[in-house]
Amino acid sequence: MKNMNNTKYEDDALLEVDSDESDDSGSFMSECIPEEDGDMGSIDGGNDSAAGQDGTQASGSLAGENAALLKRVEDLTSAYLTLAADFENYKKRNQKHMEDVKKFAGEPIMIDMIEVADNFERAIASAEKETADKESLMEGVKNTYRQFMTLLGKHGLSRVPSEPGTEFDPHLHESVAQVPTTDYPDETIMNVFKPGYTLNTKVIRPATVTVSTYPDED
Repeated sequence: MKNMNNTKYEDDALLEVDSDESDDSGSFMSECIPEEDGDMGSIDGGNDSAAGQDGTQASGSLAGENAALLKRVEDLTSAYLTLAADFENYKKRNQKHMEDVKKFAGEPIMIDMIEVADNFERAIASAEKETADKESLMEGVKNTYRQFMTLLGKHGLSRVPSEPGTEFDPHLHESVAQVPTTDYPDETIMNVFKPGYTLNTKVIRPATVTVSTYPDED
């Protein structure tokens, strides 16, 4: 039979152990679980404030970029309109210049031809006189013709070589007839009906000629 006193002491010891374990467990739980106090609220509030400031800065930056882009568009539009107006004025000036060139392109040769016209008038006035000398009149006309051709040559006009006996060249001559003959080599100019001319190496009128050909053999 157990001693009742010993049993009582054991029960008291167990109660003390349970009490200690209970205290330790509560202490552990309080260390592991953070207390919900005002500190957490202050952290969240700080994050919201920072986010708001970043959003405001981003919005301000976008507004500044948009304003800069709009200014750039306005500058480019103004520059384009100015350039378009200048180009339109240039086209008008150029068109007027081309019209003037066409209108007055013949001015240099006309000035030279006035001198020839003066000589023709003198020859006509001399021919109308009753005492006109035929030989001197003829010489005056010849001189005027030579002057006329010299002035044309100064402006680039040249006569196409087309004397009888010249070899026929389809680039310079236009044949109106082929004459069978043994007096000239084949494909040779025999007669000139109208002289041809070139202007600065360009044929502006071919010479109108007759061309020799060998007779057909029977």
